[in-house]
Amino acid sequence: MSLVEFEERYSRLCARLRQTRLTDRVGQAYLFVGDDVPFLERFVGAWAEVCACLAPGPDGDACGSCPPCIMLKAKTYPDKHELRPQSKSRQILIGDVRGLEHQLGLSAARDRMKVGIIVEADRMGDEAQNAFLKTLEEPAPRTILMLLTAQPKALLPTIRSRCQVVSLLQNRRSYDMVRALGLFELLGRLRRGAGAAQGLAVAADLDRLFGHLRNLAEEQVGDSSDERWATVATDDKALKKRLEEQRVARQEAEYVRLRHEVADAIQTWFLQQALIAAGAAHDLLPHPEILEAAGLGGDRELIRPEWGEAEQALAEVSQWVRALVPGVNERLALEVLCLALTEKSSSTSKKTQSNA
Repeated sequence: MSLVEFEERYSRLCARLRQTRLTDRVGQAYLFVGDDVPFLERFVGAWAEVCACLAPGPDGDACGSCPPCIMLKAKTYPDKHELRPQSKSRQILIGDVRGLEHQLGLSAARDRMKVGIIVEADRMGDEAQNAFLKTLEEPAPRTILMLLTAQPKALLPTIRSRCQVVSLLQNRRSYDMVRALGLFELLGRLRRGAGAAQGLAVAADLDRLFGHLRNLAEEQVGDSSDERWATVATDDKALKKRLEEQRVARQEAEYVRLRHEVADAIQTWFLQQALIAAGAAHDLLPHPEILEAAGLGGDRELIRPEWGEAEQALAEVSQWVRALVPGVNERLALEVLCLALTEKSSSTSKKTQSNA
């Protein structure tokens, strides 16, 4: 991976980072802040390769062919250690932080940089953050620490002040993943007065969409696994069991993250419906592309809900998001939400009676 991938959008930042590598002024701790964590991970992967490269090019970018570059691409670099939220609680615990500290304290080959990465660092509680401060204050030699977060204010000021902050804010949320799953077409069918049959049908389709999220989580966790450990654990049943438990925990954490993306997209849809109800034109909406994904392309095709109905829908969706806690019956929660969003209001019933 190379910083060239990010050159068009962040040319000045990429140039500055390359220059720090060329002049051997790479910092010991960086805080990468953005609104898209997977994007932050890709950028940090490129920067880690630049830092670890043994023969950077004239512009300071990674050569792509030295042993560290090759190992980082193959995900076999022995001195790269990551922490990320695990289990349904999606927390990074103090034990995890101490484990990272231990790994970074081990000796490495003389020409290799040690890289410590904390994905969604805001998921560390105060106890874990205080434990990590020791690592920040006294990092091991030839070690670079990289923290990734979309919520920097959740980190202690003492952590933020000890890191070089790199802003990768895009000020725009991408919904490409949920668009590909057909989420917005389903939401377009959730209209007040559509009735229980329609609500239950959409709930069933949304439940299948959540099933796709689990498959995605399994694929992503599988792609990121370190094959070295699997080889070591071939004849060690205890280690094999522990690795499997970690894999399941990471898979669940990734699923919860993906589910949060879907919940965010659903809230965005209904927030936008409220704007439409207030009279906003199609070209003034923050995300007109999600309407187009549902087959609603312009002002003439906009179906303007009543303000009271749009406000009520927002409240129901917000309540549903709060209900998405560990152990909740997701299918039942979806059915409750969709039935509430498609129920026949009193005004709808009166219109039906008058037409009859």
